[in-house]
Amino acid sequence: MDPNPSLPMARFLLVLKPRKPIESKDLIAGLDRLVDQLDAEVDHRTPAHLSAMLRGGLEHLRLQLFADVQAKAAGPVLELVLMSREPMGRGAPQTRECFEDLVRKVSESMANLEPVFRSDRDGPLPRQE
Repeated sequence: MDPNPSLPMARFLLVLKPRKPIESKDLIAGLDRLVDQLDAEVDHRTPAHLSAMLRGGLEHLRLQLFADVQAKAAGPVLELVLMSREPMGRGAPQTRECFEDLVRKVSESMANLEPVFRSDRDGPLPRQE
């Protein structure tokens, strides 16, 4: 049970744009190394979606990673969402730390993708194209 159900739960979004044209299915397939680096367990995968549970160091905090390919006028983008039940009222420090780790690992292992939006930096939702 949530300690305070009125507080929104942690949700951090990272939007990545391919630097070169790429098939949507290859964006999801390209997440394999990242999933391994995050010590995550994939529980659902399609050519345009992936969901996984992160098992690393925070036993008491369950983290979920969702990846979705979104069609945009300028080409597909990959949206990565990291969520937990940690309250955002205090800034969700544990989830934020995991998100920052996710961003670092994406930049190291997925150099073919350019970060174009981070919810911790740019606001809760990206601008519509």
